[in-house]
Amino acid sequence: MRRIGKRKKYELVVCRVTRLYPNSAQVEMIQYDNMKGMVHVSEVAKKWVRDIREFLRESQYVVCKVMSAEDHTISLSVKRVHKDEANRKLNEFKREKRSEKLLEMAGKSLKMGLEETYKEIGYKLQEEFGPLTKVFETAFKNPELLTRKGVPKKWADALIAIAKKSFVEKTYSAMARLRLVCYRPDGIEVIKKALEKAQKDGMNVRYVSAPKYELSNSGKNFREVESALEAVAAEVVKAIEKAGGEASFELVK
Repeated sequence: MRRIGKRKKYELVVCRVTRLYPNSAQVEMIQYDNMKGMVHVSEVAKKWVRDIREFLRESQYVVCKVMSAEDHTISLSVKRVHKDEANRKLNEFKREKRSEKLLEMAGKSLKMGLEETYKEIGYKLQEEFGPLTKVFETAFKNPELLTRKGVPKKWADALIAIAKKSFVEKTYSAMARLRLVCYRPDGIEVIKKALEKAQKDGMNVRYVSAPKYELSNSGKNFREVESALEAVAAEVVKAIEKAGGEASFELVK
């Protein structure tokens, strides 16, 4: 979460409100070692502010836009940050906060505190990879890239070890409910073969109660998982209808 360097104009920063005045709010810029900034009352909300406490409270986390960062005076705005921008920035902040904990754990494994860890490797990692979240994703998915990027072996090993303990690659699941009826004398076999084909295509099949069945699929990319499930379910429906039966499916949201 810590950064070095000059704040850029119009950069979005996560701040914590530390003190409220009638015409302004003092905040700490969390990602810049709690450097102080000021939000003028005119930059708090898009409508007229009678009482600043109606919009901000002490200890509140808020996303601000840097309006000027000359000398030691940093002017910030809350009203110029769109809601979706604020949500994205806060989510990014939460992810970085978790990643900083992982960096601290890596440092502790080498008998270093967080401050020393940042000075020795943390800031260098940010310069090379960007967010700390990216560092640990790389350590988990593509660990050899760390040393290729010049990360010392002792740190690469420590980061990889922490990433392996902490990261579990996310998988997604999707399900479809089917209604299958076939009136032919061998209708049960027709349905059975269609579902067996679905299993061969990688789907999980579950019998609910005639004429209801379920197909499910899982994987690392939700769109691909859902698309494959929909395609296989459509093939099952087509096979039953081709045999003179009735069939339909719906994806479970």
